[in-house]
Amino acid sequence: MSSTFGTPTYEGGSSSTAIDPQQATNGVAHPSDAPQDVAEAIDPNDPRLTSEALDVNAEGDAYAQPAPPPDAKYRAKLTLEQVPAAKGSNDKVDFAPMQSKKSPVQVYFATGIKAVIMDSTGKFDGIPLYDRWVGTFIGRDGSTKVSTILARLKRPDGTPWIEKGKKYNHREWIELLVKALAGEPEIGVETAWEWSCQGCGEEAKKAGKDYPKSIIGMQKFPYDAQQRKHIPEMKCQVNPLHGYSRARATIARFLSLSELK
Repeated sequence: MSSTFGTPTYEGGSSSTAIDPQQATNGVAHPSDAPQDVAEAIDPNDPRLTSEALDVNAEGDAYAQPAPPPDAKYRAKLTLEQVPAAKGSNDKVDFAPMQSKKSPVQVYFATGIKAVIMDSTGKFDGIPLYDRWVGTFIGRDGSTKVSTILARLKRPDGTPWIEKGKKYNHREWIELLVKALAGEPEIGVETAWEWSCQGCGEEAKKAGKDYPKSIIGMQKFPYDAQQRKHIPEMKCQVNPLHGYSRARATIARFLSLSELK
C-alpha cells in the first residue's frame, strides 16, 4: 500500500493545478446538511405557521456539531466526486490531470470520492467520508490509490475489476475507477479521527510553507471518563489565540467486504 494512501485531503483540496500528494491540506469546508429552502411567496398568516405550537427543545443547540463516528471498520457505499476542470473553474469533470511538486515529478490523473457509512443500528448511518485526492500517482511501493480501491471491489458478476497480468496506463486506470464507481459499489472502510489547527493551516498557506502535521487517531484525543468517550475538540498548542479545532473522520484505508466479516 502506498505511503500516501492514508493521507487525507479536504474539501476544496482537489483541482487541476499542481498538488503535492505527500502533503495533506488543511482548512476544511464541510458539506452542509442544511435544508434546501424553497424561495416562494408564503402568507405570514398561513395556518401552518400560526395554528400549532412547536415542540421545541429549548435546551438544545442547533449549532452543535455531532461527534465524528469512532475509529472503526464500517461498510460503506462508494461514489465518485467530480473535480474542477481547471483552477478556478466552475465546470466539473470526472477526473483531471495533475502534476506533483516534489521530485521525482509525476504527471497523473486524480479525482475525488465519497464513502457513505452503512450502519444497521442507524447511529452512524449516512455519514459521509471524503478523500479529495484519489489518483494514479505512484507511491514508493509502486501502488496507487486507484489500484488499491479497485483491488478491493468486485464487478457485479463477482469477478475482479483489475485484469490479471494486464498493464494499464494512467487514463485506463482512472477510467476503470470511474466505471466501477458508477454502480455505487459497497466496500469496507477503516476510519480515523484527524485534527489540525485551522489557524496554523491558514498561516502556513499565506506564508507559502508546508502545512503543520495532523494528529491522527481517536486514542490521541482527550478522554472524558464521566461520559466514557473521547472528545473531538483540541486546543492549538502552538498559538493559544487559534483556540479550539475539531476532529473529523477520515478514510484511513479501504477493505474488501470479506475483510469485514
